[in-house]
Amino acid sequence: MPRRLALSLDAVIVAVTADQPRILTAGTSADAPPALPSGLLDADNDSTLEIGLRRWIQAQTGLAVGYVEQLYTFGDRDRQRAVVDARHLSVAYLGLVKEAQPAPGAAWINGYDLLP
Repeated sequence: MPRRLALSLDAVIVAVTADQPRILTAGTSADAPPALPSGLLDADNDSTLEIGLRRWIQAQTGLAVGYVEQLYTFGDRDRQRAVVDARHLSVAYLGLVKEAQPAPGAAWINGYDLLP
C-alpha cells in the first residue's frame, strides 16, 4: 500500500548575545525537552517552503525572522513524527537573528548547554 508523504519545516534560529550562542525554542515546558520551531508544510496555502517556515516560526515564537538558509533535508524511511501513516521528510533551515523577546512558551537557551 502506498504511503503518504509528510514534509516538515524545521528551524534552528541562532542569535549571539554577549558572545554566547543562543537557540530559539518553541513550546517549552517544565516536563518536555526544548523543541525547535517546526511544522508541516501546508501544500495548498504555502507557495514556498520558506513562507511555510516563516509562518511556523511566527506562530510558535511570536518572532518574525529575517535571514534563513536551507541547510539539509532528512528523509530516512523510519523517521516518524505526528503523521504516522506517512513517509516523513524534514527540511532544516538556519536563521541568524538578534535576540528579541519571544512569545510566552518560547524561549532562548544557551547553545553550549546543548553540546556534549
